[in-house]
Amino acid sequence: MAAARIEMTDRGQDRRAISWPGLACAAWMLLAGLAAPAWAQDAPAGPAPAPAASSMPGPDRDFLSDEVSDWPLPPAFAEEEEDDGVIGLIEAPKDAPGVPAEMMPPAMHPETLSAPGIVSFAEAQPRSRMMGPVGHPPVVVELFTSQGCSSCPPADEMLADLADREDVLALSWHVDYWDYLGWADDFARPEFTRRQQAYAHQTGERAIYTPQLIVGGTDTLIALRPAELMGLLQTQMARPAPVMFSSSPGKEGYRIELTPRGPIADRVAIILVRYAPHRKVAIKAGENRGIALDYRNVVLAAERIAEWDGRTPLRMTVRRDSQNSADFPDDTRHAILAQELGQGDPRSASGPILAAIRLD
Repeated sequence: MAAARIEMTDRGQDRRAISWPGLACAAWMLLAGLAAPAWAQDAPAGPAPAPAASSMPGPDRDFLSDEVSDWPLPPAFAEEEEDDGVIGLIEAPKDAPGVPAEMMPPAMHPETLSAPGIVSFAEAQPRSRMMGPVGHPPVVVELFTSQGCSSCPPADEMLADLADREDVLALSWHVDYWDYLGWADDFARPEFTRRQQAYAHQTGERAIYTPQLIVGGTDTLIALRPAELMGLLQTQMARPAPVMFSSSPGKEGYRIELTPRGPIADRVAIILVRYAPHRKVAIKAGENRGIALDYRNVVLAAERIAEWDGRTPLRMTVRRDSQNSADFPDDTRHAILAQELGQGDPRSASGPILAAIRLD
């Protein structure tokens, strides 16, 4: 029986040669018909893309008829979308506020960011990259500090980095409310504390603290971050000067002229500030006991010498050798601040500082 099954006539062999290719073709067509719906689910909506010439290698693609080539192809064979040339572009919302590029602080060098330890303000912000516009008054940076405050020495060093700049007037105001810790600050004055309180009242703060930096009479910096201080300085320098100013020495003193360039919101106090360029103090008690601290531009006194309505030009002569000049050291320096009164203590102006003029 087995031998009989194997034997075939010539006619049977011919039938076998014809039937096997036919069965293979039918099976392939059946599988293609079942797979087409699955491909159609994965394919994107819309007309199916034509297969690329290289999507089916070799002569195998020659047996695809026009009808078969219209079938949707699976994702692996789908043609990639054409690149539109736009990389990661996110459009800003309409009417969104922005900062002009010229007001942005300059980028830091990568070596600066990788420097070990705490980078000082002078190292992080080179002087040549921080110069203000020609004719712009120096930006006033005020530090409220105390010899008895353990958190203040880093801020004192930051202010010292600014003390020799021409486009910045750095002033160190010593307050007296840390004297109870066991060391009385000999630079502290009650009126300096009142000035800090006036700033707090102006900004709605309920407490005062040290160290605290005030830039231009308007911007407050609590954390000791040099990059933030740089940003505030650059922003102040980028603003147009609210007043035109000039000063010239004469026989009677310094001739000061102030001319408004636009409306000024409040009356303006003209303040004469006396300060010592450098002092070194050895702390013998309190939180900073046992260390010696260097201070720059230590304010010795501040006196309101005039008040200006800010509407018409102001011309005045300021004399450094007033009646109490003998009470101050020989190295005392002088500066004029034109500052709006603000809403703080009427005895101490707390508004924007419109101009700062060095007299020596």
